[in-house]
Amino acid sequence: MTRKTYHYDPTTKTMVEGRGPTRVEGSGDGWRFSDRLYSGSPFKAHDGTIIDSKKKHREYMKRHSLATVDDCKDEWARAKERREAIHGAKPFDTKQRREEVARAIHRLEQQGRG
Repeated sequence: MTRKTYHYDPTTKTMVEGRGPTRVEGSGDGWRFSDRLYSGSPFKAHDGTIIDSKKKHREYMKRHSLATVDDCKDEWARAKERREAIHGAKPFDTKQRREEVARAIHRLEQQGRG
């Protein structure tokens, strides 16, 4: 069994057998997945380390036990579910919350004096 390759032809709006046309260098969003993102504008970490490649960035993050936001993407959804389970799906009532915080502070101040 031979594998075949197909690509989408926007002119005929159909799938056509064979490799698609090659992209011109610098087009599209390939920069996100290559070291060009780093080499075009290297940055200095808080400790002075120059980071100018994906590999150096990964190693630096691992060495310092750091994570990027995209490493925690599922955590945002879980945190939202936990908040909704506690507070309900409605938005927080800021006036009510301020009043509760003020009462709690007042109670703590009274306990400190007594």
